[in-house]
Amino acid sequence: MRREARWELKQRGFTLIELLVTLVILGILAALAIVALFSALDRAKQRATMADMRTVSKAIEAYQVDVGRVPQGDLTAIAPLLVPYQINVVPQADHWSNPMIYTASASAYSLESYGKDGVDGADINLGTRGDYNLDILLSDGMFIASPE
Repeated sequence: MRREARWELKQRGFTLIELLVTLVILGILAALAIVALFSALDRAKQRATMADMRTVSKAIEAYQVDVGRVPQGDLTAIAPLLVPYQINVVPQADHWSNPMIYTASASAYSLESYGKDGVDGADINLGTRGDYNLDILLSDGMFIASPE
């Protein structure tokens, strides 16, 4: 009977090693999930910024067809000019809260987002689409530097 009592005591719970191994595995899985979550958030911000850039570009092109030239000035200056062209609010910043840059000549224009870091630098391309610090550039209605 005494031997059976010892056997029951040993079978009651997990050993300390088993608990530690389980905690380590859960910690690794949590770390991987957090990295994936932040990457997904940055990817969503990148896509939303590109969508905003497309919307502004279409309004600029409609303005150009109507007036015969592209609007001059920065995004703040041209915002009132673009409102009649199916855009209610002209976004002044990308989805990382960094200012979008608009430049124009008489017949050409470009919109640029400096990416997550907000620093003018290398442009993004298909091979570097996971680096959210790279710049996104739209020129005359076409993405010149984009992850697509």
